[in-house]
Amino acid sequence: MGAAYVLVAGFGIFRAGLDDPIVDPTLAVMEALTLVSAPLIIALMASIYETASRDRRVFGAMALVFAGVMAGLISAVHFVALTSGRQTDFAVLEWPSTLYAVELLAWDFFLGLSLLCAAPVFVGSGIRALSRWSLAVAGALSLIGVVGPIVGDMALQRIGILGYGIGLPIAALVLSRFFRQDED
Repeated sequence: MGAAYVLVAGFGIFRAGLDDPIVDPTLAVMEALTLVSAPLIIALMASIYETASRDRRVFGAMALVFAGVMAGLISAVHFVALTSGRQTDFAVLEWPSTLYAVELLAWDFFLGLSLLCAAPVFVGSGIRALSRWSLAVAGALSLIGVVGPIVGDMALQRIGILGYGIGLPIAALVLSRFFRQDED
């Protein structure tokens, strides 16, 4: 899902350039992909919860709860954007915007917390250490992105994009290796 989103976003940036916003139909595809990714993130955190040892299960539960809050917020924002937002010509993802602030609360804050809580589930060395570190780095970068909207400097928010846009897909790849190894 992350690869599909990166391809579509890259196409949108190629067509729009760096100064203009990405527009429909590319934007609509990006929003639909985001809606689909929300339950996948919950499934990932549920899988992490299931693998947690008894003494680490609380971290898995917290990661799952924060992912659920994130998914709910993201789903609401992108449903509004795909439906009434288009019918009222309402710009959802222009700063400052109430819905954009909710979007950043979801991705930067709640997903960041979810990833940071998931990290301590993985105790040990090897693939477990790599899982722990990839989740922790992605979560920390996502949380740092909160600073941008708080101080009104959206360039700082791009740090958060590194967390969920690059760090999360990397962590998901590492976790897929962990889960495949754990099946053997």
